[in-house]
Amino acid sequence: MTVRRAVRDDGARLIELDRELARFEKLRPPDDEEGARLLSWIFDTGKLEALVAELDGRIEGIALFYETPGSTFRARPFLYLEDLVVSDGARSRGVGEALMAALAEEAVKRNAWRLHWAVLDWNVRAIQFYDRLGAAQDDWLHYGLDEEGLRKLAGG
Repeated sequence: MTVRRAVRDDGARLIELDRELARFEKLRPPDDEEGARLLSWIFDTGKLEALVAELDGRIEGIALFYETPGSTFRARPFLYLEDLVVSDGARSRGVGEALMAALAEEAVKRNAWRLHWAVLDWNVRAIQFYDRLGAAQDDWLHYGLDEEGLRKLAGG
């Protein structure tokens, strides 16, 4: 298995795996326009970064992440893992662990204070995976506003 930074030629597979994740999460998969925007964030603007895991010469996993300012108290960044996707056929073959290890290495290189992510409360398999890695829930409850909530709060 090889873990490396994604390159533009990986774009079609990145979108394919992102769509697989959306279906798993019972969401509408990204359309072509949204997929193009995602690839632009990765390869043009740098809003997101991507690692890919190749198994038997095929990309079977991706980690989409970004750096945030993190802790104002420590003045050190966080890395935030937005999506960790392992293709259905490659699960339980070490792909997820290899991607998480590469992310941890990236965080250490950047002197990050933490690596954060969220997991759906019904995704028991992912929760067990993160527990095996030694991850733990923190004391923070994560809140968010969806598009409708944003518009309502903004007064429009």
